[in-house]
Amino acid sequence: MARARSGIWLAVCALAALGCATGGAERPMHEDHLPGAWHVVLAGETSGSIAKQAGIPLEDFLEINGLKRGESLAPGRPVFLLGTGAAQANAAQPVASPSSSEGQSSAPLRWPVAQPRLTSRFGARWGKPHEGIDMAAPIGTPVFAAAAGSVIYAGDEVRGYGNMVVVKHADDLSTVYAHNSVLLVRTGDSVEAGQEIARVGDTGRATAPHLHFEVRRRDTPQDPLQFLPSLK
Repeated sequence: MARARSGIWLAVCALAALGCATGGAERPMHEDHLPGAWHVVLAGETSGSIAKQAGIPLEDFLEINGLKRGESLAPGRPVFLLGTGAAQANAAQPVASPSSSEGQSSAPLRWPVAQPRLTSRFGARWGKPHEGIDMAAPIGTPVFAAAAGSVIYAGDEVRGYGNMVVVKHADDLSTVYAHNSVLLVRTGDSVEAGQEIARVGDTGRATAPHLHFEVRRRDTPQDPLQFLPSLK
């Protein structure tokens, strides 16, 4: 028997219909028109050290991110690096996921993070349904689209899920990526399988950095492990 729509899916459908979904992390207005890359601040980094490593003038870095000289940067904060070359190289680079090493995998989806470490499975948890799986990872870890599709939601309006992306795929499948620190796509974007769409975080109701990942057929939650390559 199909389960009733959950609160998250009702909220996503309503927000998508209203067209009010926006990126959960503040993004510079220049980003859509200038080349560059997102970087998630690590512990001990400063505006000066980030700008130097990226090979860009400090004043440019401060201006595009709305920062003042000497202003401290909290770990986990997203900043935009203007330019190509070194700026792009400084952004987190995707690492091969388990499915990429298996050649022609028969699984319909690929793992949304490299080297996934499961901390919670699909099913009942603490007496309530847990409609996805959780994968622990450091803040800033790249999050990849599990398959090609279109972004039907990207924002932070769904209570408890923090910065979240929902991608609609073929065969009535949709995937959900929650608790991100940074969203790299917007509602209406088309994405390819393996494309980086977000960075792991601990936004929303999260006690530690991790990715909450759901798979739904139409509106009904499915066990994601049925759609992913087996972990070795």
